[in-house]
Amino acid sequence: MSPQAPTQTEGSASQAVEVLGNIRVPQSAGTTSGSPAPPHFQSLLHRAVAYQSATALVGLAVLLLGFLANGSLHTASGWIPPATAAMIASLCVALGAWAAWRTLKPARAVEQQLHRFVLSPVVAAEAVIPSDGVTPLETGWNRLVQHLRSSEEAHGLSQRLEVAMLKYRQRQGEQILNALTDGIAVTDDAQRITCANNALYSILHLNPESEVLLGDSIELALAREAGIEPGTRILDSDHLRHRVVREIACPRDNSSCTLRVCRTPLAAEHHSAQGGFVWCVRDVTQQKLADKMRDQFVNAATHELRTPMANIKAYAETLALGEVDDVEQQKMFCNVINDEVTRLARFIDDLLHLSRMEVGATTLQLQVTDMGRLLEETAAKVRPQMLQKNLQFEIELPGKLPELIVDKDKLAVAVINLLGNAAKYTPDGGSVQMRVSLPKDTLQIDVEDTGIGIAAEEIPKVLEKFYRSSDPRVYGETGSGLGLSLAQEIVRLHGGTLSVASELNKGSRFTIVLPVTAE
Repeated sequence: MSPQAPTQTEGSASQAVEVLGNIRVPQSAGTTSGSPAPPHFQSLLHRAVAYQSATALVGLAVLLLGFLANGSLHTASGWIPPATAAMIASLCVALGAWAAWRTLKPARAVEQQLHRFVLSPVVAAEAVIPSDGVTPLETGWNRLVQHLRSSEEAHGLSQRLEVAMLKYRQRQGEQILNALTDGIAVTDDAQRITCANNALYSILHLNPESEVLLGDSIELALAREAGIEPGTRILDSDHLRHRVVREIACPRDNSSCTLRVCRTPLAAEHHSAQGGFVWCVRDVTQQKLADKMRDQFVNAATHELRTPMANIKAYAETLALGEVDDVEQQKMFCNVINDEVTRLARFIDDLLHLSRMEVGATTLQLQVTDMGRLLEETAAKVRPQMLQKNLQFEIELPGKLPELIVDKDKLAVAVINLLGNAAKYTPDGGSVQMRVSLPKDTLQIDVEDTGIGIAAEEIPKVLEKFYRSSDPRVYGETGSGLGLSLAQEIVRLHGGTLSVASELNKGSRFTIVLPVTAE
């Protein structure tokens, strides 16, 4: 056998390693436009058989030429005729070619696949077919195929995991974004919305299922909500590289809301926002109302504290100077000081009780209480205030009231606050009524007056802490805005409700409903 055959086999294995190690073959190796056509494919097996056959034929030709020159072929057993020698030589050539074919057959399938891969720009693992033999070449080829498939499977699994994680992070990001109570939007450099969460739709009173913000200008969307003329800049466009915050007022039905808009650049270069912006829109209406109520409370508390303290100081200084010799007048001064101190103590107690109740730090001292007696004693405490303003005070109680398990001291405070509030805001000569009834499984206490009443838009707010009506007649009376809030908290702790019904300039009715149960 010629020595070229093993060399060609080793070349096939080297070529297999090179092709399988590079899945994407350069375009110059395949048939592409503008590149020369590949050379005609001639298998390693064909070349080996051809080489060996040619070598054998040359040897046979030399043998025949020598035989023809001598006339016969001499062997140990005698002389062989020329025809027989030629037949034997031909048989040897055929046997050599068959042996070469059998030896190089495993390399033929490998070489065919390699040739096909050279002509293809991309090699898929499924297209690589393993061999069934056990020769070193076939074993090595099968290991390369297994490695290729394992690598591609691992790469495919890695890609699928990466895509799955990306989708998971996107879904998680969307869920987190939609869970925020602030409206969040992302805009491009032209301030067109590319992403918006559900809170922004809610703040702008849009339906995310039927109305789309994507592609819309956030400036126009906010201008529509604020009732501003389209084209008006909400935020300063001269500071694109910096965070800008502005509050805008938006008209609503019978009220208005306040939106705080914050624009933050994602990236900025040379006074341009190539990366777009992140917008945060927050409804700060409740915060503004709380600030307003706090300011009102400070003003009311200042007035509530200043007047009694001024009276106490004046009367105390007069007594200290000894300018009053009349004993009765001294007693009157002392009574005034005592009343003002009581007034201050009541204000501080109301504030402390309300704060404790709101944080759950107050417990009820429950006991079986005769409600008829409790209400009569409560009415007796406020009757002097009614007489002072010449008010007609009426009480309507059923024949027999049930005994309830309540904190009688705190419940008395709640009723006194309602009766005192009615007396305070009812003009002289008016009337105040306290009616008690027993609807199904409840005890209802109605405190009704013919006072100045409450405006319809203020009714939902009168039970809030520190709230006082904007009516000038209310500011003419001293008060802290805590009485009704304290009464509501006391009733709530007893499992009941406190409601308000009123009409401006005609009067108000406050209703307490308590459950008639052992609980």
